[in-house]
Amino acid sequence: MSVKTKKKEMALKTNYQEIWKNPMKCPYLEKIVLNIGVGSSGEELERAAAVLQTITGRRPIKTLSRKNIKEFGLRKGKSIGVKVTVRGEEAKKLLKRLLIVNNNKILRHSFDNYGNFGFGIREHISIPGVEYDNTIGIFGLDVCGRVVRPGMRVKTRRLKRSKIAKHHYISREETQEYLKQEFNVDIVKKLDLEYM
Repeated sequence: MSVKTKKKEMALKTNYQEIWKNPMKCPYLEKIVLNIGVGSSGEELERAAAVLQTITGRRPIKTLSRKNIKEFGLRKGKSIGVKVTVRGEEAKKLLKRLLIVNNNKILRHSFDNYGNFGFGIREHISIPGVEYDNTIGIFGLDVCGRVVRPGMRVKTRRLKRSKIAKHHYISREETQEYLKQEFNVDIVKKLDLEYM
């Protein structure tokens, strides 16, 4: 890393520390969503649901197909996947466990300009605390997280919904800095995973 980029990172870090002194500007992890897309209903979908239940300890919900796609044998309204949403302190603990799989690294292009980030896990048995079960098999899953500031609920609540100013959204760089400080995440261009 060059001297210029190190200086730029230090300036950003101190700038965010000043901004985060305001309690309404301090970001936090709102939620983590774990998703397994199976593509068909039946026994395989039930096994995917069992995987998510062992990882999170919560009952997953089924996701439905939105379109008819004849080539894949999909009908609108057919269940094709499962997902679980975890919030609060439980989400922080779960994210720490899930990041271990990728050696606490997330790709740079896995972030957007609204505080969302995501990464994939190829085999669920690589998550600490999850053991292999030959009746279930091995599944891969997607992990999506969202970092927000206090007050963002105003945009999504049912009653008296209103708009949020652009400066209240969390930028890509700020989300990356939050994850670096809170979860010791390294932002990289390419993942080099070492399986033990």
